[in-house]
Amino acid sequence: MKKIIGSARGAVALALVVTLFGTTAYGAETAPAEQAVTTKEEQAVTTQGEQAAPVLTVEETLEKAKKHSVDLADLQKQSDFLQETKEDIWDAVGTFSVPTYEYQKWVNDAVYGYTSGIYSTNSGMKTNKYSTQITNLVLETTVKRTFSSIVENEESLELLKEMQAIKKTLYEQGQTKYNLGMLSKYKLDQLKAEYDTSKVNVYQLERNLEQMYINLNNLMGESADKKYVIKYDVEFVPYVLQGSLEAYINAAMKNDYSILLKAQAVEDAKFNKNFVSESTVDSTNKKNKLTYESAQRAYKSAKEDKDIAIRNAYIQLQQSEANYNQLKADLEQAKATLKTAEVNYKIGNTTKLTLDQAQLAVTKDEFALKSFARSYDMQVFAFKNTSLILGGSAGNSGSAKSGGSAGSDSAES
Repeated sequence: MKKIIGSARGAVALALVVTLFGTTAYGAETAPAEQAVTTKEEQAVTTQGEQAAPVLTVEETLEKAKKHSVDLADLQKQSDFLQETKEDIWDAVGTFSVPTYEYQKWVNDAVYGYTSGIYSTNSGMKTNKYSTQITNLVLETTVKRTFSSIVENEESLELLKEMQAIKKTLYEQGQTKYNLGMLSKYKLDQLKAEYDTSKVNVYQLERNLEQMYINLNNLMGESADKKYVIKYDVEFVPYVLQGSLEAYINAAMKNDYSILLKAQAVEDAKFNKNFVSESTVDSTNKKNKLTYESAQRAYKSAKEDKDIAIRNAYIQLQQSEANYNQLKADLEQAKATLKTAEVNYKIGNTTKLTLDQAQLAVTKDEFALKSFARSYDMQVFAFKNTSLILGGSAGNSGSAKSGGSAGSDSAES
């Protein structure tokens, strides 16, 4: 099944939390809530010098990233060059339109020279235009994916710090029990190892976040040590398809840049096959015909692949909606468990540590819902911009620069 562009870094960090989570202990009343745990709200007031770190949105980041993008700068330079080339040809031969090439025609070398020059320039401008659109989409995806990864890892760090506090409490309780002869040295060493591991996990995730912020700054062309507070709030809004899927796919094919690039490749091959200079040798003529047939096959295959990719993407959206409902049910169950723990704690049937563990389970499920909403939002974004759906020819900015461009109606099959 084709996949939609997305990111799983946050899920890995959350899985690490799940692996550590689950130990229940009774004894000392040391509450993790009393430990010094840095929350995202506290991070928001972190200062850079004497000023608070500025809040950064996706829109602001995307604007800076576009200005800093080498790919977009190269495409703009290419666009300027093509426009100048077109004007130079006009100055030499006057403004004119490319004649029809629906059937093969042979022309003298001079006519072929300026006619093919105008055609290739126009084709290049189309290619450049649609390559720029793809690059913009890919860059927007990169920014959103980066924001999502940072936010998810910040949430995971908060959970890991709370888990570290719990592991510390369990180890301290173990020391007390060991001194009283109620716990073996082997079990105490296990508790210490788990506590030490939790500290390492926190340290490693903090370093990972530092690297993510450095990468974000590099994406915007900012200095590596510049600090921001990331703002990326995404709500889960089920996608509603307007009309039938068939109608959506037909419309998408006319606007999908990866398909339009293939269509332009067909049109270019068609021009080369049918508009021929008198000095063209027979072998070149045959080769141009083969190139045209190959381009037609590639275009047809690309549309078939894209059709399947869009259908699979829509199925994945529906599956995600069902998975989200399951996560909501898990959260409700965790909240019910927390309420039971609160009652038992009030009447003295359980410890504060057990209550804190139940609260951590709720927090974990709440973060899982937020993470899923961000992932689903990326799925919807790709579905609305089918050039981003893997299965066509535009999966990254590199392929965008090497493709063709928008084709005319004559390239449709």
